[in-house]
Amino acid sequence: MKRLASWKVSAEFWERVEPLIPKRLQYAGKAYQRKAGGGKKPQAPRKVFEGIIYVLRIGCQ
Repeated sequence: MKRLASWKVSAEFWERVEPLIPKRLQYAGKAYQRKAGGGKKPQAPRKVFEGIIYVLRIGCQ
């Protein structure tokens, strides 16, 4: 088994966590456009979760 970095989420752990993360609501038939300067594009939930784990594990300031 390949060893993961301490903040990476394994596939088995992600299967347990994914149902607990709320889904993004998008209404059918509505056109979504980001306004200029409207922030960053949404990221994949797993990537965001790994970022949270990274901060908690490493303790970066």
